[in-house]
Amino acid sequence: MQIKPFVYLCFFLSSQVIGQVYRVDQEAPVTVGGQALRFPWVGGINSAQYSTMDVNGDALEDLIIFERTSGKINVFVNEGGQYRYTVDYNDQFPVDLRSWMLLRDFNRDGKKDIFSSDPRGIRVFVNTSEGQGLSWKVFNEDGRQSPLMTIGSQNKPINLQMNSTDIPSITDVDSDGDLDVLVFRFTGESSVEFHKNFSMERSGNADSMQLERILQKWGNFEQCFCDDIAFAGEDCLSSTPGGRVKHQGGKALLTLDLDGDGDHEAVVGEEGCPGLYLLTNEGDLDSANMRSVDTNFPNSINPARMFEFPAAYFEDVDFDGIKDLLVSPNVSSNLNNSIDFESSSWYYKNTGSDETPNFQLIQRNFLQDQMLDFGEKVVPAFIDADGDGDLDMFVSSFLDISAGFRVRVKQFTNTGTAEAPSFTLTNEDFMQLSQGNYINMKIAFEDIDNNGTQDFIFSATPRSAGGTGIFYMLNRSNSRLELDPDVRFLFNLAPNVSNENFKIIDINRDGNQDILVGRSTGRLEYYRNAGSLENPNFFLEIDSFYDFDSSPFRTNMSLDVADIDGDGTMDLVTGDDRGNLTYYSDFLSTFNNPSEGVPLLIQQNEEQDPFQVILGSQLQPRVANLFSEDQPAIVLGTSQGGLMVLRNTGATVQPITSNTVRIYPNPAYNRDMLTVVSPTSRSAFVVALNGQVVMDNIVLQAEEKNELSIAGLVDGMYILVTNGSDGEFESHRFIVGR
Repeated sequence: MQIKPFVYLCFFLSSQVIGQVYRVDQEAPVTVGGQALRFPWVGGINSAQYSTMDVNGDALEDLIIFERTSGKINVFVNEGGQYRYTVDYNDQFPVDLRSWMLLRDFNRDGKKDIFSSDPRGIRVFVNTSEGQGLSWKVFNEDGRQSPLMTIGSQNKPINLQMNSTDIPSITDVDSDGDLDVLVFRFTGESSVEFHKNFSMERSGNADSMQLERILQKWGNFEQCFCDDIAFAGEDCLSSTPGGRVKHQGGKALLTLDLDGDGDHEAVVGEEGCPGLYLLTNEGDLDSANMRSVDTNFPNSINPARMFEFPAAYFEDVDFDGIKDLLVSPNVSSNLNNSIDFESSSWYYKNTGSDETPNFQLIQRNFLQDQMLDFGEKVVPAFIDADGDGDLDMFVSSFLDISAGFRVRVKQFTNTGTAEAPSFTLTNEDFMQLSQGNYINMKIAFEDIDNNGTQDFIFSATPRSAGGTGIFYMLNRSNSRLELDPDVRFLFNLAPNVSNENFKIIDINRDGNQDILVGRSTGRLEYYRNAGSLENPNFFLEIDSFYDFDSSPFRTNMSLDVADIDGDGTMDLVTGDDRGNLTYYSDFLSTFNNPSEGVPLLIQQNEEQDPFQVILGSQLQPRVANLFSEDQPAIVLGTSQGGLMVLRNTGATVQPITSNTVRIYPNPAYNRDMLTVVSPTSRSAFVVALNGQVVMDNIVLQAEEKNELSIAGLVDGMYILVTNGSDGEFESHRFIVGR
């Protein structure tokens, strides 16, 4: 039984969960250097994996980017040879994609299918879309979610194993009409396995993936480390001094014909290595034989060197019908701060053909130059800096490589109105803060001295000291931003470079500003100020404030407090490393009896049902009334270096009633059992967000604690669909986390 995405989203709406509903807004213009950005509010790109497919049924290939550092899908629709960014299709992709994603049409039906990482190798989702909506089903024999299978050395089916940090080559290697798989070996030597697809040979069509591993050393080479390659059947054990394998890190593999002779060359990137390495095939279609390595791929003038683990992709991105070369680092984070994430999307135009390409570098910031992208870990803040009645925008980031590996705060003046903002970059180094030699800066405007003016507050790590602290600069004006240039210390956040986040707020309403600290562990700490501004005395009042204790499912907790729903009370909104956004109503009145948080939902138009979607990782929500509406917007800073605007639609999803099925614990973190209490006896089944039924034939007894085993469910969101005696379906969301 398969349920398409638009069906289970209707179920989700009927589950009656409290929630604020937003749309991702792209309307506020942004100008940088005199250029109006085409899609400023994408949220940034760090590690891009490029594929193309037709998402809207107009027979034009659109660009789909899987962002590895966040797991976010970025869809750029092809409209008349120009890209338009949209999140309209994000909820229509499987929810649990991880590590990598490639779109390939393996069954030749004209619709690209999904290949992605699985804990046991590779998973495949078949594109079952009709018309403009996207739908998928898991590819296998019996309908259960399982990894892609192959025939191994003992002529038995095994899962096609590969490391999750690798990217395979999925292409027609032997030119017989079906897709084969090339992948670096899961263990042992770093050679490439050739898994041949026998679909054409056995059935005369390409509608399946009938794989057999026929070679464990395709191309007759082994990669020892970076450009150190063992050729002619040798291995690294024999060619490496000391007789040991040098490296077993992640590998990214692209194979394509570069010289028009019909066989495939290999382009390899490796974890810990700066460049792409071209291995030229001197064999033929039936017997690949690599004999040399070129370290200057794709050309000696502009080789693809990124300091860390570049990966290559072959897609047409300029709409001329010829595939181009895209390069981006295949990393989950910027561990050594060596990658320039402001310029991590390299575009080489193919001035030749698909059969004999000629790649010429056009830009190192493809798409990034048309969005707000400041590298990584961006935090926005808003204030009427010029006193003209509208909000201006300030942006900080982790570091600015172009400024000498330190932070500059960017100032954007609102040249529009309070109802229709338009931002122009007017100051690239606000208050010359780059001279303070900071990194890891997170900014805010708060009234630190309780005099009615908004002061400039920031956390940062001075490169000379190493510890992370909170600092402030006082505002001398009550009508605009006129800062005292003295930077004053307020509070020590951490002894090192940390991901801690803060909020200045008077929790106990004694007239002194206190501090809430969202720890990298997921804990929320409350530090009460028993002193004054001149002599602050912060001490830890509650170490798990609002019942937020350490949790691996809420790491790098960020927060803002404001009247989000327009009811006159202060609410809490939190973000975290996984990209979750959660809303807690009337926060200041309920912290002694914490309420349950609910997700912020996205609804792009009235015909669409509200849904949850990953909008980035390490989200930093900032509430700002950019449009002078009853319910303010939320601007998100992302770890991918960009910003997104969530505009409140005014819609809500209604609260749970006593007649509704109850599920707990929800979320179910590190649990094998789930309890379901139903007001009436009814049948039920559980659906994953890819439409797959993962549990069936469930019988719920009225007013009893019905125990369901969820031990076999992977991380993600699921829908419990119940069928009452009246024949009406209801649905109820729950989350599983391991």
